[in-house]
Amino acid sequence: MRKIILLHTGGTLGMAPSGDPVALAPGPFLDHLLEQVPELGQLAQLAVEVPFNQDSACLEPADILELARRVRGAGSDFDGFVIIHGTDTMAFTASVLGFLLADLGKPVVLTGSQRPLAFVRSDARSNLVNAVDLACRAIPETGICFGTHWLRGVATDKLSVSLFEAFQSPNLAPLAEIGAEIRLHPDAGQFERRVPAGLGAALELGIHTLTPHPGMPWSPVHAGAKAVLIQAFGAGNLPMDRSDLRSLVEDCARRQLPVVVTSQCPHGGVDLSAYEMGRKIEALGAISGGLHTRWTALAKLGLVLGAGGGIDEVRTAFGVQWAGEPMPDGAWPQT
Repeated sequence: MRKIILLHTGGTLGMAPSGDPVALAPGPFLDHLLEQVPELGQLAQLAVEVPFNQDSACLEPADILELARRVRGAGSDFDGFVIIHGTDTMAFTASVLGFLLADLGKPVVLTGSQRPLAFVRSDARSNLVNAVDLACRAIPETGICFGTHWLRGVATDKLSVSLFEAFQSPNLAPLAEIGAEIRLHPDAGQFERRVPAGLGAALELGIHTLTPHPGMPWSPVHAGAKAVLIQAFGAGNLPMDRSDLRSLVEDCARRQLPVVVTSQCPHGGVDLSAYEMGRKIEALGAISGGLHTRWTALAKLGLVLGAGGGIDEVRTAFGVQWAGEPMPDGAWPQT
């Protein structure tokens, strides 16, 4: 049997019916899982670690980097990894780990649930079984297993707070479709790994993030910001006729702060050359986020900044596919 380690970080799956976390040491927690979901023991030889046990809304950069270190440190001892994680920030963790573990050569499967395992009507059992099954299949991908799909981590976003199909991969077909059988995409695990060396010592998230709406005033970026991420309209449109917005972008250029533009739309992405308003902000030095989701853009930006990179390094990073993230000229077709 393959050896799989479960890294439990908290979230809804492990909560008691009261909504409080189940505070168990690794051994008792594994016993608890096998009692509730005995079929897990038929799939793999399991071990459990509890790096931390908290609501994923409280996640900090150090927590994600610790997960990456733990997976790396145990890489030679296990055939696959399952990370139990809260849904709120799972897509961000999956994006960071998708970059940092791109060359691991083993499956890393993030999962969780919309209802606790202790509930009768819960998606936790099926998500756990499917995640462990996928972790046994030797597909070198980092992705989210939830509902009926396994999605590449650097292409995902949370879709719903209540549906069991809680995540989507809007610009990339799933790694696997899960039903009576698990149907793997023929290209799962097949992507060029071009993550720059030297990433992962730090994750700099002092990033000023803006989601504009009509009539919004554009205030100067605060002194401590390291970069700006704007979730623009459509293909990257912004009200560039506003003097306060132009002043903000010009001030960022003077201060050597990267400005990355993504889209508020989940499907499709940014093309700053498509419309006049996009061309105007691009002329001021803004960087297109292309098909990056908000979480993948934040992860890539945070890793570049954490490694000491500036505008030039950020511009290069968003023009290159690091770990299978969708790019305008290289995405899988949707199914």
